[in-house]
Amino acid sequence: MTRRSWFLVLAAGLAVALLAACGGVLWLLSAGDGEDTDCAARVAAEEAEVRTDRRWTEQDVPGIGAYPEIHWQVDYPSFACSRAPGPTDRRYQGVVRLAPADARALAAAYTWAPVTGAAPALWPALAGYVPDGVRWERSADHDAGTTEVFLDPARALLLFTAVDT
Repeated sequence: MTRRSWFLVLAAGLAVALLAACGGVLWLLSAGDGEDTDCAARVAAEEAEVRTDRRWTEQDVPGIGAYPEIHWQVDYPSFACSRAPGPTDRRYQGVVRLAPADARALAAAYTWAPVTGAAPALWPALAGYVPDGVRWERSADHDAGTTEVFLDPARALLLFTAVDT
C-alpha cells in the first residue's frame, strides 16, 4: 500500500468513528428527552392527586392528634426532574378535620388570633374540603420552621402548608 492509500483508509476510519460517536450522543440525548417527559408526567400526576393517607403526625404538625379525616397534596416548586445533584423542594398543603377534643386542646395550647385581610391561599383541589364561612386563626407560637398552620376551632378544622427541602 502506498502512503496515499494508508491516509485514505485512516481518514475513512476516523470519519466512521466520528459519525458513530455523534450518532451515539444523539441517541443518548433523545433517550433523555423521553425520560424527562415521563418524569414530568409522573410529577404532574403526583401533584394532582389528593391524598387521604395518614402521613402527617404530631412531629410534623404539633397538635394534629388522632384526626379522623385529612386531604393533602404535594407540589414541586422547583424542577423535580432535574438531573443535577441536590435537594428537590416539596411543598405540602393539607386540610385536616380534627377530633373535637384535639381541636380544643390545640386552641388552648397556643395563643391564636383571627386572620385579618386575605384568607390563606388554598390549593384548588383542596378548596372543596373547606366549608364556606370558615374563620381561620393563626398562632405565631405554633408555626415552627417550615410549617404554617391555620385553625378554625369552632369547626375543628386545620389547614397547614409545609416545605420540605
